Amino acid sequence: MPVPCDIHRVFSAPSLGLCLPDLAARVRGRRVVLCTERRLAGPLRSFIAALARAADGADLVTFQGGERNKNRRTKALLEDRLLARGAAKDCLLVALGGGVVTDLVGFTAATYLRGVPYVSVPTTLLAMVDAALGGKTGVNTPRGKNLVGAHHPPEAVYLALDTLATLPRREFAAGLAECLKHGLIEDRRLFRELCGRTPAQVKAAPADLESLVRTSAAVKCRVASEDPREATGRRNVLNAGHTVAHALESLSGFRMGHGEAVAAGLCWEAAVAVHQGFMKGRDLRPILEAVGALGFPRRGLGADPGDIHRAAGADKKNRKGTVVYVPLGGIGRVALAPPHVAPLGVEDLRAAAGLLEAS
Repeated sequence: MPVPCDIHRVFSAPSLGLCLPDLAARVRGRRVVLCTERRLAGPLRSFIAALARAADGADLVTFQGGERNKNRRTKALLEDRLLARGAAKDCLLVALGGGVVTDLVGFTAATYLRGVPYVSVPTTLLAMVDAALGGKTGVNTPRGKNLVGAHHPPEAVYLALDTLATLPRREFAAGLAECLKHGLIEDRRLFRELCGRTPAQVKAAPADLESLVRTSAAVKCRVASEDPREATGRRNVLNAGHTVAHALESLSGFRMGHGEAVAAGLCWEAAVAVHQGFMKGRDLRPILEAVGALGFPRRGLGADPGDIHRAAGADKKNRKGTVVYVPLGGIGRVALAPPHVAPLGVEDLRAAAGLLEAS
């Protein structure tokens, strides 16, 4: 079933098997190179084999996964393996995996032979509702997260819900953090449906999960479609919680997962919004409760506000040396019309830490 998206075709289905006919029609007659991280090659071997049969053969290229390996070195290794296999301009890359795979393969597709097409088959909730959608690709550097990349939308994205069945609780919760963000910025009903529910409760209701994925993916697609290349600033709203989140990830050496960091980032930035007068204090508690139900600590690693502010100095949204963030105005809306953002000072973070401790 298609998910509304003006950038690329997004198809959702209960299983990988139900995605295969459409995907097989897309790859038929093309040189297919399936790219995934090593640990997924075994569990997904039946799907990989089925896709290879549909494409009348497909090359398999694997690499070491994990956020700490989403870097220029891994991208170069992937490029070298494509070159070694003789992948030409008519090849089609298939990104099979989570957000790291999506970002790496998408960025590689953008630059390999000056651009080749790819499709994405995300296998984590976080990738399904965020990383695989919108056409932004990139890698991390020692100076910060996603600082090198390109806009390169996939031909299509296939959301197969059965890949979430064996997802570890923490990874599943990480995806729910992005769903919470989508509810907070644009969809009050989505936030209310998630508020207070644990990952186990969400996963135990397949119909609710399918609706959640489609609704959250539609929010991301709608916003991205209105500003596909970040030309107007409309996409800024998708960065709610992310100024602090990216700082926390960097401070942890990328040992802290993106979803966990987003959960903490939403708490920190919501508290800053209260301190700065953008959001009423009564709206802070439901946000903290929703994050608590996911099992993530509100302050993340408990990092010092000064350290967070210094790490946030590398954020892509910053302007003229000023750290900025996207303030919430309440549940379901941001405070400022895009492209406007607000300054985020170290004293704001210290005040936010006090609010989080008191709540």
